[in-house]
Amino acid sequence: MGLKRREFLQRASLALGALGISEAWWWRLQSRYSTALAQTTGRKLALLIGINEYPDAPLSGCITDVEMQQELLVHKFGFLPTDILTLTNKQATRENIETAFIDHLTNQARPDDLVLFHFSGYGSRVSKMINENEQNESSSSKLTFQNTLVPIDAVSLNNEGRAINDVLEETLWLLVQSLETTKVVTVLDTSYVYPGQSLQGFLRVRSRPSSTTEEINKKEKAIQTLLRDHQNLARRQLINQSQLPGLILNASRDSQFATETDWNGFSSGLFTYALTQNLWHTTPATKLQISFAQATSFVEQLAGTYQQPELKEAAKQNIAQFTEEATITPVATPYQNLLTSLSPPASGVVTSVEDNGKIANLWLGGLPINVLDAVTSNSLFTTVPSSDLNSNNYQFQLQIRSRTGLTAKASIIIETNNSQELSEQEKQKFENGENLNNQTQKNTQTSSPNPQLLAGEMVREKIRILPKPTELTIALDRELSRIERVDATSGFSAESQVTVVNNIQAADYIFSRVPETTIAQSLSAPLPSMYQGRYALFSLGEVLIPSSVGEVGEGGEAVKVAVQRLSSQLKTLLAAKILRLTRNESSTQIKVRTNFATITPEAKIVMRRETLGVSNEAKFKTNIEGVGSFGVSNGLLTLPIGSRIQCRLYNDGDRPVYFMLFSLDSSGCILVLDPAASNQSLNNNESSETGFAISPEDSVNMPPVISNFPRDTESFGWKLIGPEGLAESLIICSYQPFKETIAALNGEVRQARNDGVIQEVLNPLNVAQAVLRDLQSASQSAVQSSGLSTDDYALDINSWATMSFLCRIV
Repeated sequence: MGLKRREFLQRASLALGALGISEAWWWRLQSRYSTALAQTTGRKLALLIGINEYPDAPLSGCITDVEMQQELLVHKFGFLPTDILTLTNKQATRENIETAFIDHLTNQARPDDLVLFHFSGYGSRVSKMINENEQNESSSSKLTFQNTLVPIDAVSLNNEGRAINDVLEETLWLLVQSLETTKVVTVLDTSYVYPGQSLQGFLRVRSRPSSTTEEINKKEKAIQTLLRDHQNLARRQLINQSQLPGLILNASRDSQFATETDWNGFSSGLFTYALTQNLWHTTPATKLQISFAQATSFVEQLAGTYQQPELKEAAKQNIAQFTEEATITPVATPYQNLLTSLSPPASGVVTSVEDNGKIANLWLGGLPINVLDAVTSNSLFTTVPSSDLNSNNYQFQLQIRSRTGLTAKASIIIETNNSQELSEQEKQKFENGENLNNQTQKNTQTSSPNPQLLAGEMVREKIRILPKPTELTIALDRELSRIERVDATSGFSAESQVTVVNNIQAADYIFSRVPETTIAQSLSAPLPSMYQGRYALFSLGEVLIPSSVGEVGEGGEAVKVAVQRLSSQLKTLLAAKILRLTRNESSTQIKVRTNFATITPEAKIVMRRETLGVSNEAKFKTNIEGVGSFGVSNGLLTLPIGSRIQCRLYNDGDRPVYFMLFSLDSSGCILVLDPAASNQSLNNNESSETGFAISPEDSVNMPPVISNFPRDTESFGWKLIGPEGLAESLIICSYQPFKETIAALNGEVRQARNDGVIQEVLNPLNVAQAVLRDLQSASQSAVQSSGLSTDDYALDINSWATMSFLCRIV
């Protein structure tokens, strides 16, 4: 077969060198891996497949998907590099994929081993006419289908006469079922339904048209026969009569499509980026469903309901050889937490050290994409304390020098604890180097070969640099005419802090005509027909931005008129971008946590958030006082219009914490919890000039209960009026009052609907910029001690905390 056993072993023996891993690093890392493997009772094996170079229509993000998984599995979950086999581009033939699965996974995995299979590439479907009753010649026939994974040597769409050479879904499930272990994670960043076009907005679709031929490659049938014989399955026995092990993580539902896109400096699948990014921040107690739900939120913000990831427990699914409906039926089950983190939450890892220990190469796969885009020179990271690789208890500061995509170069500074004294020999060695800022800092010295930063050490944000001013980037739809593009560029140039980018650059939003036709195979039209002939703003996945379409009128509108109409909306979108740039719950040491609950139609906790500083999960209350029992959402939270919601914020630290609550409404407005609202329930005497505050070891309701004797649900929370769409709540906490924010809000809010304490912000951009100034003020001492000097916003990651709650309103 295509990949011989000897060839695989040769590849595995070269894996360390291919990853750029030094022998010294390897031996030092053995200690951590030994501990990791001792905790798991078995090996950890992975087969990662990514295909970009399809002959008919290349993709661009699948190789990056493999790289993101590989870095995550090695550094976060304790996989040995030699136990991860990758097949990319020309290596990923149908035969090689199936042979590698058998050689690397089936033949090696034992009952207690953990196995992960990942595929990024095109998917498709195979159709077939079959008789409902083959023994009855007069029985009717019907069209059925099966999903497939498209290998690099798949039959070209222009050569329909040849037998299909895809990896059939039935084959994949037979391979998974052949494993001795039940600890299996299958990640499929692909899709099977072709929507009639290769682009959804600025997102590339990872599915291709179904083949019209019904003939399957004979070798594919042969391997199915071998697998069935090995498992004692009859030739026509449906696979749903057996149970598959482990979990299946799909990038989209079966009737939808998965997508990829170009970021600044790299391309990736939306789902793989979101999933791996969130998994970098897990702790041993973090359930996979939490990381998956957060990844789902990210994907739906860009792609809308066109792509909704699914997590399924395979052992409870019906998997059929050929079915009329989707081949996998999701079920709600208490699935296992198979991926258990073996290291603290991190933003990334040191991949190598060069220039005699002065320069570090970093992998920053743990940063959200908006924060990653903001990483520039002066951004400061730090090694994670108590790393197994750091036996001398040194901490290193890493100041970014340059970044390309997910990788960065940083200057290394060693930082000792205040209680730790350097030896005279170490001091002499430090003096041989140059200080990063050409000045001497207390307890901070430029690194030299000893002590030494090692590859494999985890890193985390310390000082976040945000550009001043922050800009909103707009891409122009490829379908706009030359005149429309010229007029749009001219119109947007008149808008402050708005930049038009070309089609190969990442953008925040797309300016486009409202589509007149629906997307093939979509369940509903993306927009009402009454909006035809007008312009609007869309997400990268062509989801309409609320309130960006003008009022209905006869005829169309001129491009410049449309841009002028959008002026206020652009400021609101920029304000939302700025507020989202403050999210840092997985990095900050401020000890706060939040329960997000519904009051009606059912009283229960539906989401929880906690910062890195909160490590004791047992502190979570089981319910909000006076509200009722709780439950936790397994995916993106969906709430009906008319629901009443409330947050409860807990301060588990030893210092008072000030906070603000903003809501990015589904109507396109920004709302705020009125700082002048009654403070009776806050147990403090803070005035409206300093805003809300929570004492140490205390908690508050948001919004506060508006009656001393609440008798009905109208006394709690705020009401979701709609319209349908996504709504996001941001809770921003700081050790210092939000004086500039409250000053900016003064006189610039109005009552939002019927909720007296929830106000609509009339000057959202000014308020968002005031939030950054308040956070910069809170960070001043830490930034000064770091020696950084910049004209941009410099925010100490441990001086504030922002937690986010996203839900879909229906």
